[in-house]
Amino acid sequence: MRKAVLLLLLAVLGTGALAQRAISFRLSLPPAGLGLGLEAPLERNLAFRVFGDLFPGGPGVLVAGEVLFKPDLGQLDRDLRGIRPYFGGGLAGYFAGAGEVGLQLSLGVEFLLDPRTGLFLDGEYFYPFGSPGRFGRTVIGANLR
Repeated sequence: MRKAVLLLLLAVLGTGALAQRAISFRLSLPPAGLGLGLEAPLERNLAFRVFGDLFPGGPGVLVAGEVLFKPDLGQLDRDLRGIRPYFGGGLAGYFAGAGEVGLQLSLGVEFLLDPRTGLFLDGEYFYPFGSPGRFGRTVIGANLR
């Protein structure tokens, strides 16, 4: 049964990744965590990102969806092509123990190595509704288109 669920999950993620245009591999500190994400362009300078991060030290899982304002600085100056600062936010759920739902905020920059590969550095903040359990973290990762 576990193998069937795992194969179904991989099939859904694989087809979703093709439709979403980018897969993100994420590493966060502190708290230490690993994650995967999917990113899709909405408009010229807007993107939608959904991700899940696993925190083995907790254990806990953070699942979030965000809308990001993500312009390419190459629109302003050709020498800055491939540098994409971004900020945005959305809703998130942090599931460790009882679980919490809250606001997820992101601020970061992505550097495109080529049209299909980008490295990003991201500062994220999770603020749960009705609970003092907020935390911030730094995320580094890669987007593969």
